Amino acid sequence: MTDAWTIGTRQTPDALRIVPAGELDLVTAPSLAQALREAEGGDGAIVLDLGELSFMDSSGLAVVLAAVRRSDANGRRLTVRAGDGRARRLLELAGAMGHVPLLAEE
Repeated sequence: MTDAWTIGTRQTPDALRIVPAGELDLVTAPSLAQALREAEGGDGAIVLDLGELSFMDSSGLAVVLAAVRRSDANGRRLTVRAGDGRARRLLELAGAMGHVPLLAEE
């Protein structure tokens, strides 16, 4: 049985927090990409919290890296919370940790 895919959002005083949960893969990556593009149209910082993912493949990694590139280009601050699970492991294996602005773990 696979985890249900959801994307939660929560506005905090400092940022819009986007929290995908479940499996981030070829099927679900487009919905996260869309949610990030929509969030980029607003004001303030964005935190992408990957801590609730049970799985992330290269499709998800591509979405994260594309959002980071757009953030660098448009000046909208994006920070990623990698968590301590599979998303962090993929970022480490791909050598992307130095290219992704990471949120200090809470």
